[in-house]
Amino acid sequence: MKILLIDDHQLYLEGIRVILSQFFPDSELLLANKVQQAFDYVKSQSDIDIILLDLRMPGGGAPAVFQELKNNNLAIPILVVSASENSADVKMATNLGALGYLPKSSNPKELKLAIDTILQGQEYLPDGWYDSLNKSKNITVNDGAEKISISPRLYEVLQLIEKGYTSPEISNLLDLSEHTIKGYIKELFSRFNVHNRTELIQTARQLNFFSLR
Repeated sequence: MKILLIDDHQLYLEGIRVILSQFFPDSELLLANKVQQAFDYVKSQSDIDIILLDLRMPGGGAPAVFQELKNNNLAIPILVVSASENSADVKMATNLGALGYLPKSSNPKELKLAIDTILQGQEYLPDGWYDSLNKSKNITVNDGAEKISISPRLYEVLQLIEKGYTSPEISNLLDLSEHTIKGYIKELFSRFNVHNRTELIQTARQLNFFSLR
């Protein structure tokens, strides 16, 4: 089996290599700490069985890697392994085409389980995450004067705004029209009683909206 590990932190790559060498002693492990290096592996190694991919890296991160695979008509299963446990990041990864998502806080046995599950052609998320992602319940915070309540979809958009994504980028990540995204942003401005993105992020942070999940 051939596994491609993509992460811009070399120490993390080396640590994962040791773990995977124990779980899959006969596997060949390819390490890439730059997106371009990952592209080179993808083009030169035709028999990669699975990719473990960090969500955010210089050079485009996960979206760039998924696009490169698409450009080369490659259908290599991908497990995103990220420090983020943010619901918007999980949905972004699955929308891009990831078969699984695992937080870096997971233990080695869960990493092996995730890889085994994906290699069997099944999707993988940690226990309880499916239910959390599919909840339709609004997210509500009391600002001291009145409650601010937003839908899960608005919450996704809010999280992506906080990460610095533009409206077109959010549109692509959530597979929604840019017109719809602009409508969501306008609704967020109204709910939080702000006039621009900077005020929106500052107010949402003060209300601890980004620590809810």
